[in-house]
Amino acid sequence: PKELYEEIKKKFPEAVITYNPDFRQAIADSWPNSIDDSAARTNWGWEHSFDLPKIVKEIIKGMKNKFPLN
Repeated sequence: PKELYEEIKKKFPEAVITYNPDFRQAIADSWPNSIDDSAARTNWGWEHSFDLPKIVKEIIKGMKNKFPLN
């Protein structure tokens, strides 16, 4: 959530963002900070197509379509 917050603030510095973590967040917090995807890259030629800035850009685009400003 912190990284997402920081990325959104780059686009909307005046934004005030609050959230209540889902109870399942504790499960995600127990996972490693990074996942080794080298086998998928080697065996399948897998590559990610989204990074955090692109994810935020797509979310904002979707929100603008769903909630247009007057």
